[in-house]
Amino acid sequence: MKKKLKEASILFLIQIFLYGILCINFRAVSQAHYHQAAISDFIIASLNFFVIRKIAKSEDEIHQWLGYVLGSVAGSYLGIYASTLLQ
Repeated sequence: MKKKLKEASILFLIQIFLYGILCINFRAVSQAHYHQAAISDFIIASLNFFVIRKIAKSEDEIHQWLGYVLGSVAGSYLGIYASTLLQ
């Protein structure tokens, strides 16, 4: 149980950060901020690589899905708010 909670928590935190960066990236692209978009693209690609690798090396289970999805939702809210502060 402890291992499942750890896996779900890791995916949750990564997805919060990833979706936050995605929202910032979308705004950077729409406003033609080339350097900010390039930096956020690098971070997004790096995090996606880590998440794909983490999920591919483990068994498919509901706790991973929950951590992944709930982190994505929370990250979207956080990222939209953060992107408004970067204007």
